[in-house]
Amino acid sequence: MATSSPRSNLRTTALILAASAACVGLAVFAVTRGTQTAEIEPGGPFVTGLDAALAAIDRIEVARGGETLVLAREGSGWTVASRDGYPARFEEVKALISGLASLKTDQKMTAKKERHGELALAWPDESGRAAQVRVLAGEKPVVEMVLGEERANPRAQFVRRAAEDQCWRALGSVLVDLDMRRWVDAEILSLPEGEVDGVAINGLDIRGTAGADGKKSYAASESAAPVAAGDFAWTEQRKAAAVRSLPNWLARLELEDVRKAKGGAADPAISPSFDMVRGTLKVNAVRDGESVWISFEAAPKAGAPGAEEINAKRKYPGDPFVPDWAEFAKKHAGWEYKLPGWKLSSLEEAMKTPAEEGDPNQPMRVPSARD
Repeated sequence: MATSSPRSNLRTTALILAASAACVGLAVFAVTRGTQTAEIEPGGPFVTGLDAALAAIDRIEVARGGETLVLAREGSGWTVASRDGYPARFEEVKALISGLASLKTDQKMTAKKERHGELALAWPDESGRAAQVRVLAGEKPVVEMVLGEERANPRAQFVRRAAEDQCWRALGSVLVDLDMRRWVDAEILSLPEGEVDGVAINGLDIRGTAGADGKKSYAASESAAPVAAGDFAWTEQRKAAAVRSLPNWLARLELEDVRKAKGGAADPAISPSFDMVRGTLKVNAVRDGESVWISFEAAPKAGAPGAEEINAKRKYPGDPFVPDWAEFAKKHAGWEYKLPGWKLSSLEEAMKTPAEEGDPNQPMRVPSARD
């Protein structure tokens, strides 16, 4: 029988050791992968335990760009706790929870903290690229995660658990928008054409007259001394601007933000009163820094015709309707609403100074269809 040379034995031993090491390595890899399958398996839920905790969830905190939105369960509904408990839209709360639950783990990304910013997953993050979401059941966190950049193809989002440095790409995405108009019923009024009979503002009285076709035309007259400071007077140009914009000012009125009424003194120069077919409405406008907040005093008119025919035509949000003015007053009592800039400009248009009126570089604003 042939004997092996020392060189041959060494070569064989090396091959056996290499093969053994490879087998051990494969075994270790298999064991390691087996312990993480639930976490990294493509298509598995990134957020676990959410379904089981749904009934107990009573608080959601969403932070982005230095601002935090807090939603809280109250009875059978939800409120915006960070806006003094104003009623929240349940469908938006539901959409946020559904979005988190639908995230599917897709790909492991970096675990280096210094690279989190590349995926918009650094936290805290004052730039607003990243967002943090906390879902709580009592004091117990159910979800604590950071949401980063989104990708379109496939639809995906970079995410990580708040307590971990490991980042992931998850299929799906969660919309994080702190605009208050998303979270509450932003529509305040959408009155039909011709519902306003008259408007009074800063000593000016605007009245409407129905023509043969039933449509109203408006004209203005001064009924009292204006209350604006200085040497303000109602010029014909100012009257024309007011007549164009104010009778239709309630045709579309939406909030930009909301808070508990602070009871500040109303600015009479931009606080119109509306006389309507079926009710009266006083808008109290309060200046707070560069913002204007409004509150309402509303009442129905006794013996006024019903609005069933008008309201029956309403199919979509934003379509004209006439509210029950008693219910309107009750719903909005104690609240102030931040007035969008474009609605404020309609009120201030008629209050321009004489210098502004005569400046050829400052043409009068043409009211849009939204006025």
